[in-house]
Parts: sequence; C-alpha cells; structure tokens
Amino acid sequence: MKKYLGLFLLLSSISFGQNKFTVYFDTDSYQLQLSELNRLDDFLKNKELKFTKVIGYCDYRASNGYNDTLAFNRANFVNGIIDKVTNQKQIAIESKGENFEQNSDLALNRKVEIYYSAISVSVIEKEIVEEVQNSLVNQVSTAKVGDKLILKNLHFYNRSGNFVPESRPILEELLKIMLDNPNLKIEIQGHICCQKGTDVEDTAKVRALAVYNYLINKGIDKQRLSYKSFGSSRPIHTIPENNEIERNENRRVEIQIVAN
Repeated sequence: MKKYLGLFLLLSSISFGQNKFTVYFDTDSYQLQLSELNRLDDFLKNKELKFTKVIGYCDYRASNGYNDTLAFNRANFVNGIIDKVTNQKQIAIESKGENFEQNSDLALNRKVEIYYSAISVSVIEKEIVEEVQNSLVNQVSTAKVGDKLILKNLHFYNRSGNFVPESRPILEELLKIMLDNPNLKIEIQGHICCQKGTDVEDTAKVRALAVYNYLINKGIDKQRLSYKSFGSSRPIHTIPENNEIERNENRRVEIQIVAN
C-alpha cells in the first residue's frame, strides 16, 4: 500500500497506449512449454497492467480450418492463465490462424500475442483498498458459524489436487488465519464445474483434501479440520455454464465456519 501511495503522490492519474507481449508454442501444440510458461508468469506478476486482448496464430502448415482452431485454442489457453494469475476477466479472444504475414522462421508464427495497457495509479490504489476489504482475513473476522467463504485465487493443475504456484498466497493466508484464531474450526468443501452427476475421479474431494493436508502439514490440529466433496451438486451457476467465467466460479474450494 505504501509503495503505491508514494507513486500516487508523485504522479497524477496516468495511462499508456496498447502494448504487446508474445509467447511461442511448439508445433501442433496449444500448451506452452515450461520455459515459456515461466516467462509468461514473470510477465503477469506486474500488477500495473490491464489485459485487453489475446490473439492466437499458427504457421501455414495443415489446413486453414485446423490452424484456425489451433490458434484459438492457443489464445484460450493463455487467457486461462491470465485469468488464474491476475483474476482479470472478459478479455477478448481472437484467432488469426495462418491468415497473416508469415515469417520465414516458422517458429515465430506459432504464437499468442497479449495486448495490454498500463493501469492508472489511482485505479491501482482503489483496487488495493478493495483487495484489503475483500481479503479472507477480513471475511473470517466478521463471519458467523455456518458461513461459507470461497478461497479465491486457489487453483490446481488440470483435474488434480496439485496447487499451481499462484495459489501459494491464499494458502498462506488461510494458514495464518488458523494460527491466529486457535478456536476456529472449518470444513473444507470441494466443488467442480461443467458436468452433472458423479465425478469418477472425485476431483472435488481430491482438492478439498489437498487443502486439508496442507494445513495439517503446517501444524494445524486435525481436530479443527474436516473436508467434504459436493462434486457438481451445488453450482453457483447453472450447469452447463455459459462461459469460462462461470465455469471458474463453479470449480472452487470453500471453507465453512464450524466454530470460532
């Protein structure tokens, strides 16, 4: 907060034009290799950026229709990472397939371009205040027994209980809450999106259990914790969801206050 407040005192509300960041893909793949994932992750850590559009591209090999789909999948994959890391939604997604001026180096055609602009300093200040007000610590401090709180920005690798690195802050915040409130007891509840009925892999349970084990491994008494899977039986949005935003909000982990 002090860091941005200092900037605010030095600068008036400022903004800049559109800028572009590019990531590159392997042949016939819409998922980034680790080196490009790390480069993208480093770029997304800049909280002073507003992302507006992602565009996917392919080299000219394969059919036009195939390339258009592959380029869209690349853009959608990158957009999903942006959503998880920055929580910025409603970013335009576009596919140009092979329909652009191709570079002679085919590797430079297999890409996604991310368009962004700088956020004004005053907007950053406002977002920081809202973040503090909506923090899990603040929510728990006012919660009653029976209340449910969503662990926002808690994300996992696809259909697994393995946390992505960006989940670390919310896990550490939850751990601090448990340490600072020795009478607090919670039930960790897992939910999934997209499909009605039984989830054979019980991903919701696997993820709730992952949070449970994290807290126990950090020294929290298991008598203060329990976990439960609700699968897709309690969606926030009706299944099938209309878009990725609704799917992300349905696939979640919540905590219910059992005692405080």
